[in-house]
Amino acid sequence: MSRWPDVIANPPEKDRERLVAIVRERYERDDWEGTRLSLMTSAARALFDQDRRDRHDLADLRDFYYRETKASTRAGFLGGMFSVYMESFEAAADHTRQLAAALTIAVGHLGARWRTLLESVPDMLSPAAVADALARKMIAMDHPWIGLQQLGIRSPHAPGLMNAAHLAYVTRIEPHLNTRGEMERLVNWLKPDTQQAKTAGAGEAIAALLGHWKNRSPSPEDLRYLTESIVGTYGDPRVQRGGVWSAVPDDRMAVILRWLTGENIRFFLDVVSEVEDSHMWEPRRRFWLGLHERGRIDAAWVAFSDSAARAARRRGAANKGTLKFGLQTTGAGRANTSLLILKIGRKIVVEGSHSYKVHIFDEANQRAPTLYQWKYDCEEIRFIPGSDAKAHHGNWQSWVLEHI
Repeated sequence: MSRWPDVIANPPEKDRERLVAIVRERYERDDWEGTRLSLMTSAARALFDQDRRDRHDLADLRDFYYRETKASTRAGFLGGMFSVYMESFEAAADHTRQLAAALTIAVGHLGARWRTLLESVPDMLSPAAVADALARKMIAMDHPWIGLQQLGIRSPHAPGLMNAAHLAYVTRIEPHLNTRGEMERLVNWLKPDTQQAKTAGAGEAIAALLGHWKNRSPSPEDLRYLTESIVGTYGDPRVQRGGVWSAVPDDRMAVILRWLTGENIRFFLDVVSEVEDSHMWEPRRRFWLGLHERGRIDAAWVAFSDSAARAARRRGAANKGTLKFGLQTTGAGRANTSLLILKIGRKIVVEGSHSYKVHIFDEANQRAPTLYQWKYDCEEIRFIPGSDAKAHHGNWQSWVLEHI
């Protein structure tokens, strides 16, 4: 029960319709001979899941469960129905109100676990109030995952009620997510130690973590912490489309993309400075980071050579490997060349190591390199028609500014 708290009565999808049909047939015949409690609670989970709880042909069976919950004195059955209430919870839904009312009548026959939970959260069976009540409890906890388990909620990331509580919690703490302590508490709630990361409601949580930074920046330490925590848990939104990122509004997504752009530029410069001994990298660092800090660079992506990729992976071990990158695959004399691909307005800019020229393409050029690819060939890029190229001699920075 500690490791798999819901496995006993949570049937797989392929069995759900069959279980409901078995109980429905016994109900219609009023023949319960040999019926096990486990069948009743498993079928209840199926009956009140998202696919079946509003089906008109199952209305009589749902009514039977409401009546049986009110009348039952069996703690095992009532505990199962309490779990069903929590997992199928929708504050405004009829089935949630009906289950809450039935369990309220049967409260004297609940097992100790559920009575303790009701003592801790008196609004537990008040659908309109319970999510906010749990959120207030979570705010007072140093570690909400552990604290909720101590209340008797064995699966704090479960669907239904716990997701509603999660959203209420995020709404309440969002004004305070400009402080490191609140950031860490929310991050630890989203991904507790040894647990899978929460996915339902994660997009809203990410949006809350980013909301304070739409028009300003956190400290470098907090920026790095948030970037590593969010991307390390939920993947790079530039290469991992959909999922939790689909729930992040565009203005909040722009924040993490801006951060990743800066981190990618720094990552590229740090790695190539490590593997290529050249006095040219300090001026390039000032130039490209200066453009980023002035908001000129819209996006950045890196393609490392094999040797630079090894150095990057060593660095990645220290930052949770959150900064993804592609590979530069040309061999022979260009085997050590690494590329930094930038989007600046309507231009695609390719910077390179080991005396590689700066190449600038108009994004309308259908053959121009695109960002976020896993492989690039620097020699092929050199011979794409329609580019402007400049070696890093003289005032090359002014040349770049003129062309972007």
